[in-house]
Amino acid sequence: MASDKRGARLLSDLSNVFRKDPNIDEYDFLPVLEPKQNKSPIILVDHKLGLETWSVKILYQYAYHTVLTWRNKGPPVQFLEPVQLINLSRAVLLVNPECYTAWNIRKELIEAGDITVLEELKFGALILSKHPKSAETFSHRKWVLGKFLDSFLSSSQDSTASNGSTCSYEQGLVSMEAIDLSLECVGGIPVVQHGVANGHQDLKLQPISEYQAQMKAELCVCEKAAEKYPCNYYAWSHRIWVIQHCHNCCIQLLLGELQKTEGWVSRHVSDHSGFHYRQFLLSSLQRQAECLHNQFKLLYQTLLQKEHQFIVDLIHTYPGHEALWSHRKFVFSISYQAFNPENGTVSNIAKKDRGDHPEKHVESTKLLKKTRLENDYDVLKVKEVDNVTKKELNSSNLYQRHLAKQYLEWMEKISLQHSR
Repeated sequence: MASDKRGARLLSDLSNVFRKDPNIDEYDFLPVLEPKQNKSPIILVDHKLGLETWSVKILYQYAYHTVLTWRNKGPPVQFLEPVQLINLSRAVLLVNPECYTAWNIRKELIEAGDITVLEELKFGALILSKHPKSAETFSHRKWVLGKFLDSFLSSSQDSTASNGSTCSYEQGLVSMEAIDLSLECVGGIPVVQHGVANGHQDLKLQPISEYQAQMKAELCVCEKAAEKYPCNYYAWSHRIWVIQHCHNCCIQLLLGELQKTEGWVSRHVSDHSGFHYRQFLLSSLQRQAECLHNQFKLLYQTLLQKEHQFIVDLIHTYPGHEALWSHRKFVFSISYQAFNPENGTVSNIAKKDRGDHPEKHVESTKLLKKTRLENDYDVLKVKEVDNVTKKELNSSNLYQRHLAKQYLEWMEKISLQHSR
């Protein structure tokens, strides 16, 4: 009974803190094992929240028991106001973000309009500041972003119908090509260039501004989570989901992300998840190689050559890291696919130029011949084997030599596959 009273008091203190400062952006548990003074164990300084360790169990047990009793309609059944459910579920999730029951309650509160989508996204980001690898938090976040996207699409379509402006959508996804994205970056992320007339922002484009701002924030949330927990599969998978579902794999953003994450993986050379994200970016750009060539005059071949040199430099600088060699395998493999004379990316570009732009036929033919000569599989293989044999196999690092040997064995296996 005394524990219930203390739990209720702690919940009240926590709720008051969030009411006074709705911009709390980080929290942690303070190593205080028992109360030393007659004051609240909940501390707030500069939007940073701290809970003394001794109080965490009491708070969690009270909030969890109360919300589960209400959920299961167990005795004594009591009616809880939406505000109470918000406070209780928040207390539970701050301690245990894998409690899907609490997340489901918050989904119902969002559907009922008691919690806004933006408030929930802010709360989810707060949870990830302490629990950056929480699977349930990322899962819930996808659902909330889906609601946000639906709301944006609805408001944009209403605006389009009323003012006659045009905006394209594909399969329920927002087409970021309809938003004028510039390759100028803020922190490496492309930013929206809004329509401006006489120095004043067009208020009709405000929903797009809000959408783009939130999507930039979402990528920042993913990056912070990846920084806090190494090889954070959930954070990088969520980042891929955002690019696919909220940005529709926009070429400008793919290029911006490729440039931005170059520095990140250079600082985290053992992080397989970070390199997997770059592989996703390169694969997405490969599927849009013709558009990349037509709109930006940029050959996919150029990106692959740059990526190959980038990973080779990292391997030389940081010997003995398996993640780097795994990425090197990917780059070599996709290079062969891209420059295959039968169905490769460069072949397709040349064929399309010949059909759609006869005047470019000669130029495309030269490009195709040059590409076949320089990137024929046998030529690529000979160059790669020669480089690895001369450099990595002679490394003073024992594990580097082991990885180089494995890489050459892998090349022999795929050579047999290609020769069949």
